[in-house]
Amino acid sequence: MNFTSSPLMAANSSEETTDWNASETTTSAPGSWSLNIHWTTYVIVSVQWVTFFVGTVGNLIVLAVLLWRRSRSQVGTQLFVGSLAIADIGLMFSTVWVEAYDELQSGWKFGIIQCKLQCIWQFLTMNCSIWTLAALSIDRYYVRLCY
Repeated sequence: MNFTSSPLMAANSSEETTDWNASETTTSAPGSWSLNIHWTTYVIVSVQWVTFFVGTVGNLIVLAVLLWRRSRSQVGTQLFVGSLAIADIGLMFSTVWVEAYDELQSGWKFGIIQCKLQCIWQFLTMNCSIWTLAALSIDRYYVRLCY
C-alpha cells in the first residue's frame, strides 16, 4: 500500500492508493512550462524598456553635447550637468532593465553577490543623482544672488 499526496490536494489529506499516481493528477514535463503573464505585465515591461532606451540615449547625447561645446564661462554648470548625466546612465543600467527583468521572472537568478552589488550600485547612483541635483540648485541660487 502506498500513501501519496499531491501539491494540489490539501496539506493534511492523504489517500490510501494502490497505484503511485492513482489521484490521476498530471504534471508537466520540466522543460514544458507555460508563461501565465498578464497583458499589463507586457505593458509595464515595454514602458520600462522605452524608459531605459530614451534615458540612456538622451544622457549620452547630453554628454556628447557637453564635450562638443565646451564653454569656459560655464565650467561649473557643465560639470554638474555632466555628472548628473553620468549618474543617470548608471541609474538606467542598474535599475530600469533589472525591474523589467524582475517583472517577467519569479525570482533573482544571478546569485547573492550580484544582487548585493546591484543594490549597492543602485543606491550609489541614485544618491549621486540626488546630491548632484541639490548641488546644482544651490549653485544656481548663488549665481542668481550674485548677478
